[in-house]
Amino acid sequence: MARPRKGRDDQLSEMLRCRLRPAEYLRIRQAALQANMSVSDYARRMLLSGTVVVKKTRSLDPAVYDQLRRAGINLNQAVHKLHATGLIPPELARAAAVVEALVLGIIDGA
Repeated sequence: MARPRKGRDDQLSEMLRCRLRPAEYLRIRQAALQANMSVSDYARRMLLSGTVVVKKTRSLDPAVYDQLRRAGINLNQAVHKLHATGLIPPELARAAAVVEALVLGIIDGA
């Protein structure tokens, strides 16, 4: 007599694929061996009950983004003059200082 068929909810019919570096695969494989599980069972259990660290990002205020873009344009123009003439234009230091202040302000606000 044949083994009874599994119910539809019990079948492992869906497949999830992901790419790993060789070292990552070896770590997962070793952890599965230590847990006395197949790599597939170990990965399934970790995916369903493991923890995931969510990285929170903060988007820039459009006004800050625009200020940073404008300062970057000024800095780019000053560097272009430097490359064209070989002389350091006075606006280069000002533009660099503005960009630095904006970036530090964004970092401090984070």
